[in-house]
Amino acid sequence: MAFKAGLAAVAAVVSLAACTSTPGAGASGPTANLDTGIVQGTTAGDLAVFRGIPYAAAPIGNLRWRAPQPLAKWTGVRAATEVGAACPQATTSTEPWARVGTQSEDCLFLNIWTPSQAASKKLPVMFFIHGGSFRAGAGGVPMYDGTALAKRGAVIVTINYRLGRLGFFAHPALTKENTDGYVGNYGLMDQVEALRWVKRNIAQFGGDPANVTIFGESAGAVSVQALVASPEANGLIAKAISQSGGGYTLAPSLKASEAVGETWAAKQGLPNATAEQLRAIPTDKIPSLDAGGPMVDGKTVKDSPTKAFIVREQAAVPMILGGNSWEASLPGLDVAARPILGAAFAALLEEYKANPSRAGAEADLAIQAVAIQPSRYLAERQAAKGQPAFTYYFTQQPQSERSTKPGAEHGGELSYLFGTRLNAETWDAADERTSKLMGDYWFNFAKTGNPNSPGAPMWEPVTTTSSRYMHLYADARTTDFTPLENKTKDAGVASARRIWGPEK
Repeated sequence: MAFKAGLAAVAAVVSLAACTSTPGAGASGPTANLDTGIVQGTTAGDLAVFRGIPYAAAPIGNLRWRAPQPLAKWTGVRAATEVGAACPQATTSTEPWARVGTQSEDCLFLNIWTPSQAASKKLPVMFFIHGGSFRAGAGGVPMYDGTALAKRGAVIVTINYRLGRLGFFAHPALTKENTDGYVGNYGLMDQVEALRWVKRNIAQFGGDPANVTIFGESAGAVSVQALVASPEANGLIAKAISQSGGGYTLAPSLKASEAVGETWAAKQGLPNATAEQLRAIPTDKIPSLDAGGPMVDGKTVKDSPTKAFIVREQAAVPMILGGNSWEASLPGLDVAARPILGAAFAALLEEYKANPSRAGAEADLAIQAVAIQPSRYLAERQAAKGQPAFTYYFTQQPQSERSTKPGAEHGGELSYLFGTRLNAETWDAADERTSKLMGDYWFNFAKTGNPNSPGAPMWEPVTTTSSRYMHLYADARTTDFTPLENKTKDAGVASARRIWGPEK
């Protein structure tokens, strides 16, 4: 599947209770003393909420297309009551995940939800990476509101990271000036920098810096896999959840990406561009729908993430991986299935035609080949490394969509997980039950490394001898893969071995 869709000391003790008026902030609100200065947020019921906290210097001017740089300290109290600008992007979507608001290259912000009076606690931290094909989205969109998850007893963090050609871009002129190897994958570097910020500062919000669970959907899920595989994230991640990220990710080389970058620069009238000329291109000339995606830079991304799992070089952390029943709502899934399955594609398609779902046999095969079985394979590789691993297949649909859509679409689990229901959806009791169940599973996993809790349907782990999955919907249950699904998985693994070699 192609890539798509040093620690400073923690500052002084902070109170998350309502405080008196402080310079530069409102009359009252919770405050946090960070390593760069004091921020003041808002109170929402039993939660303290901080929005628009910068975690790195603005990547503008000479800092465009460089690794994120340290943030300057400020004096007084900085208001943290509004989300920061989203990173520049080009999208025509009106879906909830794309409603990002104001855009600016000064976009490296994060948002935090935490139980009030939590400063002396060590709560699990849940760090969300948004999707959008590495070209769109933002951590501050209302759909990713962390209220419901935080109320369970977690500290929720959502982030922005550079997107598209501003976040993932290579050119020989940029490679030449960055001799330290931090080139190309600026968006992933931002994610690592935000995790470093969490390591330094999250205790001020009641979070445990040693218990950070990264979770992401679509491009955010691919990011999760890349971070689990990246030495740059070592020591920053305790657990990981990959939602609709597939598992056979083949990243282009830096040289190939440089060639793409040169072609684009030439179209801007810069056939032999210098780094200075590239950075002088106006912001609005850079984002587009055809740009963006991680590459093998040898530093942040040492190889395609799948390779790390095959040779057991990924981080030893518990993982949840899975996907949805109508991932084919994402355009191009059928095209991606063919190289994954290779010569087995045609015969498998004929078998899927014998008992198609409402989505159709081609979609059924693509969903299994690109999303479900690759996720299962990575879970098996994590189990082989001696780590708890769990897989799921999400099928719940809002009451208002069951007659119009053939399954749970790509990203359809997000409103259930966050409990936000912002997609003009109508929910019934089954939807409410699914939302509670999913949120509980994710929270329990973040807290303990095991999604299970008393009273909930048992979610059996993947082991070295058995692979089962959680059929995640209102009547959740752990079940077996079918013989045809097993065939699909075996064909995909055979292709992965041809690309990356045998497992270790």
